[in-house]
Amino acid sequence: MKGGPTTPDGTARRATVRLYLLLTGLDFFGDMCLTVTSVLLLGERGLSSSTIIWLIASVWLLEALLEVPTGVFADAIGRRASVVVGFAVRAVGYGMLFFSADPAVAVAGTLIAAVGTPFASGSLDAWAVDRLQREDPAASLDALFARGRMAENAGIVTGTVAGAAAGQLLGLAVPQLLAGSACLAGAVCTTVLLRGRTPVAAGAGADRAGVRRELAAASLEALRGCRRALGTDRVLTGLLLCAAALCLFRGLPGVQWTVHFDVLTGGSLIALAAARCTGDLLQIPLLEVVARKVRQDPGARARIIVLAAVAAGLFLGGSALASSGWVGVPLYIGFVMAAGLCMPGLKAALNERVPARSRATMLSAGGLFNSLATGLGLYVMGGLGIGLADVTGVWTTAAAGTTLFGAAAAWFCVRSLRTPPASVAVDSPAVGEASEEAEEDGARVP
Repeated sequence: MKGGPTTPDGTARRATVRLYLLLTGLDFFGDMCLTVTSVLLLGERGLSSSTIIWLIASVWLLEALLEVPTGVFADAIGRRASVVVGFAVRAVGYGMLFFSADPAVAVAGTLIAAVGTPFASGSLDAWAVDRLQREDPAASLDALFARGRMAENAGIVTGTVAGAAAGQLLGLAVPQLLAGSACLAGAVCTTVLLRGRTPVAAGAGADRAGVRRELAAASLEALRGCRRALGTDRVLTGLLLCAAALCLFRGLPGVQWTVHFDVLTGGSLIALAAARCTGDLLQIPLLEVVARKVRQDPGARARIIVLAAVAAGLFLGGSALASSGWVGVPLYIGFVMAAGLCMPGLKAALNERVPARSRATMLSAGGLFNSLATGLGLYVMGGLGIGLADVTGVWTTAAAGTTLFGAAAAWFCVRSLRTPPASVAVDSPAVGEASEEAEEDGARVP
């Protein structure tokens, strides 16, 4: 099974991609149900503007602290278990927010939901890449992540519209219930559809000390592999830092836009939903063009990233300076559309360089950089006394940063093509994945 495609016609590969897209769409649908209403709900629960900024910054930093431990969990115990835990914990957090009438409960629910996010960060991507490379070593990761971005966008658009409509018609708390239900559905789908069991389940009747030693060894190996890669591969480190910077400069406007456009659009949640998700909707057909172009010319990856980053910077800078919603909202839509086009190529370049054994840990380290950068950026905003509606300085800075680090990311992508790593490591899988694969093989061959 591990030597090449499982079926000549690529049936297994297509099934893997479809499942990856389904779970990615559910993941983003759940989170984006709250994108229009979450800040407004926290304000309704009695939190001040500065408190909301500090809380969101704490969410990012909490996710940063948990990124690597949850990546090790996924590498040592199994991607499937990690994805299930991520969905389930977020369902609990969103449920608390729905039932919260007290500010303390709202804060607790927000932080609990944040605990669940890192479990899925990297784990689902790692599962898809590992399985795809076993089933079809020639499969294009640019195509996988371009289609993954389409699934993200589908979840973003449907989740944003559904959450806004529910908030407009039924109250600001109802989207939290919708988000929790989507995460619960994601946990069920992962449990049922991702095949194989984790080593803990498979070894339930075995010596517990032996199981613990095996998991500890796998955890240490995942961390060592991550450290070795970061210590020896400067291109990989550069790609991770550029991704973190782009996440920061997308995250800062992403916190402020709700309050800013709430004034410009007269308080209509439907108009806010359109401002947030139209860019993602327009991005979907462009992603297919991008995937096709990169398949034909791998060098196009860098050109697409730098052009998209420059366009995103111009759009965001224009939106920051616009005083009318009729101008500012379309420009912000352009920023969302262009900024998203940077990411599939960057994710593909990262995944091409990381060792398979510690893939989830490495991708979680990237998530740590992303969350840490954004969280610290928000703490700086709070420390400087910048309010949610004070967008001009923050957005113009973010526009310049997007352009600069998009160009840097493109440069590192060029370097990545010219200086491939010593081993792209379709190496032996982690303990959790090896156990899952062995059990699946055992199910097929008596």
